[in-house]
Amino acid sequence: MGIGVNGGNVMDKKIETAIDNISLIKAVIEKTQEDFSKVSFYFIWIGIINIGIWILEQMTYFVRNTAGYEYWMVNVLSFAVRWLGILGYVILFMIFYRKIKTSNNLISEGMIKIWGIVLIGSKILAYLYMILIPNGNNDKIFMLWRCKELIEILPVIFALFMTGILTRRKIITVFTAIYSIIYFVLFMSMREIPYGTWGGVGTRTSVSNICIKCLMIFGMIAIGLFLRTGVKKYGNKCNTGGISNKA
Repeated sequence: MGIGVNGGNVMDKKIETAIDNISLIKAVIEKTQEDFSKVSFYFIWIGIINIGIWILEQMTYFVRNTAGYEYWMVNVLSFAVRWLGILGYVILFMIFYRKIKTSNNLISEGMIKIWGIVLIGSKILAYLYMILIPNGNNDKIFMLWRCKELIEILPVIFALFMTGILTRRKIITVFTAIYSIIYFVLFMSMREIPYGTWGGVGTRTSVSNICIKCLMIFGMIAIGLFLRTGVKKYGNKCNTGGISNKA
């Protein structure tokens, strides 16, 4: 009988340990999903910043079309368009990195770092690239200006793939793959459409450039909302609560 009692005690302890482990796993899963919810606002704000950039661009073209290239406001707005992205991404990174840092979630922290480096770094590289492009109006210069897009979009595509992998969201990975194919098809097509025609003729821009703008506005907001709503859908997908309650 003594052996049976001791065996029962050992079994009870193992069950209690298993329940504790299950509760710990549940807490980690819920904490990770909660941190993903915080990261989701980071993507939404990326979209908001790019909406602001687009609005400033349209204002620049409107002033240029109505008042002329030499009007002082054109230079002011052009300067604002160029620096809103860089400063906006820097401030956004600093705010969200501090929030995520306190959560001790390495996945979310790594994701913020990746996107911070990608967004800030690509903007700075694109700006330096434009400075280095020589003046001129020939096919070679035209192609150099077109390649500026690649500096901006290739790091973003990489970061999107990493986001899909880190969050284990196949939808993000599949979306990124499909978008990549569509973008490169548009880039190779060399097609252009009128842009900035509010108040005048405006200019022409590549369809692939419009594709980038759609990703950075609608795509980022959609990813943010998807990660936000995904907390309710995936937050307790292992159903650990049911196991612990039964025990």
